Amino acid sequence: MSVKAEWKTKLEILRDYIASNPEIFINTHEVSIPEHLRKRFYEYFDDIRHSFVRDFITSLPLDLNLLRDNYVMAEKEIVSALKIDRIDLPVDLMSFLHNPEKGMVRALYNRLYEMIQDKMTIEEFEKIAVNDLIYVTEAMYRLGYEAWAAFTVILLLEPDKAFSVELDDNFEPFAGELREIAFGRQFSHSTKRIPEFIIHSKKMESYVALKMPLAKEISGYYPLHEIPQKMMRDRTGDTSYALESRVMFLSVLKTLENIPVYAEVHERKIKSPDFIIEFHTEQDLNNRDNIIQIEYRTEIMKPILGEALVIMNPGKEPLNVTIEKPSKVILAGFEKSKLQYIIDVLMS
Repeated sequence: MSVKAEWKTKLEILRDYIASNPEIFINTHEVSIPEHLRKRFYEYFDDIRHSFVRDFITSLPLDLNLLRDNYVMAEKEIVSALKIDRIDLPVDLMSFLHNPEKGMVRALYNRLYEMIQDKMTIEEFEKIAVNDLIYVTEAMYRLGYEAWAAFTVILLLEPDKAFSVELDDNFEPFAGELREIAFGRQFSHSTKRIPEFIIHSKKMESYVALKMPLAKEISGYYPLHEIPQKMMRDRTGDTSYALESRVMFLSVLKTLENIPVYAEVHERKIKSPDFIIEFHTEQDLNNRDNIIQIEYRTEIMKPILGEALVIMNPGKEPLNVTIEKPSKVILAGFEKSKLQYIIDVLMS
């Protein structure tokens, strides 16, 4: 990427402002900006970040507006269909999905300060900032796509009701009132891993329990050796704060009386979901180490009806993937109809 000079011009404006106001004190160890000067300071500061990001976006192979438009629409439809208050995603991710430029600007805050404090040169800042933005953009795009695809699957089920999943005094799951969806947030328990929420599907005339655990979390559902409960008492099962890739568990329920406990970590017990969805790029599936991890998660959870690998960036050529455990590879991109396969399997 060759960043244009506009952001450097704006940097000079900020530096002139600092030089013309001796009350502003900035060095490698300290920053002091009097209150009456902060508003203008941060206007100039933010102008630099926005200018840098705007030019960076033009070099991206990803269509951020396509992701934003699809995600925002799906979010609105989910909130309306389930009659909930909101979707609660980590602030950085939510900011990126609703306004990609704003979300990316957040990533430059510390780096720009480091340059202003002379902890790095302009050339070092430019190189490091570009690398930071590449990392942030790719990570947030992936997580945003996962959220869109998960919501799209739920919408294809034609939901008309939704319930939270809680634990009673005997630590058995029961259905409660759902006010918001936060992927990874389950009722607090040190060792039980339960659905995060349940929907009623008009299409299936049944209930569907859903959970969005971290992909890396699943290996801990069935530890090699029993873990003493006292070593797990600080765990809650809540991973909603994590900005990492997730998978989707789906279980079809005839009633709300038999809600699954997907894992009892202390007792090393697993309850298989009916179906698992993973979200990947084509590049992921060209990496043997990634395939091994997919197979390992499948071996632990043993989904009853199977698994789908949803591809977020399908290419023009057929994808040749060898996976020991049969998995359906869905070259979906943002084509909702491609995800209908999952609904068909659940209804089979």
